[in-house]
Amino acid sequence: MAETDIAVIGAGPTGRGIAGLAAALGLGVTLFERGPMAGEAPDPRIAQAALRAAANRCAAGTPVPDWPALRARLAAADADAAPEATPARFEGMGVAVVRAAARFAAPDTVAAGGREWRFRRALVATGSTPLVPALEGLETLPYRTADTIHALEERPSHLVVLGGEGVGLEMAQAFARLGARCTLVAPDGLAPGADPDLASGLARALRRDGVAVVERVAVARAERRATGLALRLADGREVEGSHLLLALGRVPHLTGLDLAAAGVAAAHPAVDSALRVAGNRRVWAAGGAAGRSGTGDLGVLARTMLFRLPGTPPAPTPLRAIRTEPALVEIGAPGEGDEILRWPLADTARGAAEGVEGLVTLRVDRRGRLTAAGLLAPGGLEMAGMLALAVGRPVSALAGAALPYPTLSAAIARAALEHRAPDLARPSVRWLAGIAKRLP
Repeated sequence: MAETDIAVIGAGPTGRGIAGLAAALGLGVTLFERGPMAGEAPDPRIAQAALRAAANRCAAGTPVPDWPALRARLAAADADAAPEATPARFEGMGVAVVRAAARFAAPDTVAAGGREWRFRRALVATGSTPLVPALEGLETLPYRTADTIHALEERPSHLVVLGGEGVGLEMAQAFARLGARCTLVAPDGLAPGADPDLASGLARALRRDGVAVVERVAVARAERRATGLALRLADGREVEGSHLLLALGRVPHLTGLDLAAAGVAAAHPAVDSALRVAGNRRVWAAGGAAGRSGTGDLGVLARTMLFRLPGTPPAPTPLRAIRTEPALVEIGAPGEGDEILRWPLADTARGAAEGVEGLVTLRVDRRGRLTAAGLLAPGGLEMAGMLALAVGRPVSALAGAALPYPTLSAAIARAALEHRAPDLARPSVRWLAGIAKRLP
């Protein structure tokens, strides 16, 4: 039986990240992957990013490309991103790459391809798979998911998107901008749980792009039609289309791992704050395999799995990012009784000059610290970095930030200034200003 310090099951971003870091630290690492690795098949995330980029260029006035040209562009984007994650790169780092399905054979043993490895620590990073709902009639329809929508061989004449979260919103806008008719069916509403002002602003943006939005009505059944499909809604309406995209979220992809052999009783194992799996102190799980977004998981794993540092690791800052244009981003965890500050992008110099719609929201606790923030803005993913660094710190740091002029980020500073506005009316502040004006 072979031995390894670290067994990593799954070569997605988190698995690759921890494998590379462990190898750099001189640990023996074995990386197991049963599916294609980078460069061997399109990465859905890269393809989606390229699809959104092409759609945004069309919205800016670039002619809509024909579908074969667009598919070639998506393939080229994936090839450009592939070298950093190929098997050869990891083998060059000293990682043993095993191209076979792995399963637990014992609490300290992984089996794959007819061989076994005894490990000191193991990471389950098998990712997630799109959720397919138990919807009557769905089994009679061909449908696409977030993992396969980029592989359509033709432009849909009418794409129906079922789901009002992340990928569903992103792909609805992208396909509408690429010339397809698109209807978005969101049984739980658009971006459920988001700030209502941000969500309603995003809905307006989607409708401007030609997306028909059907919100807050359940889907009773799916039916096959001569022209494609129909979703029958609970209120009696029907939504017909040529193609269906399921975008209702994701579930952990744990098929075939035999977690029971590892001493883990649950089908979907629970993890603690250190990402260690309940039932086996040798095993960690992260990202989609643990039912998480993966944000911040690499840092937690480095601390708890590789360096074995004591104590509870700091919880990662909650993050929600919807990559539409404008993007909707929410960061942090608001507290009860927080002060809520808002500033429209249109009330900044750049926003007024360019006719930009959008909004910044800040939540501030009683001690003046930023607990959470949200924004709906063009280029909002980049603007969000400023907010991510400020969460947990005094909001006054945002109010005094040095920013280029004009910029949409000025809305963040202006919203932060609103926190201090009541101070200007205090008698003590006015008294101090009166003294100051007499000084030479």
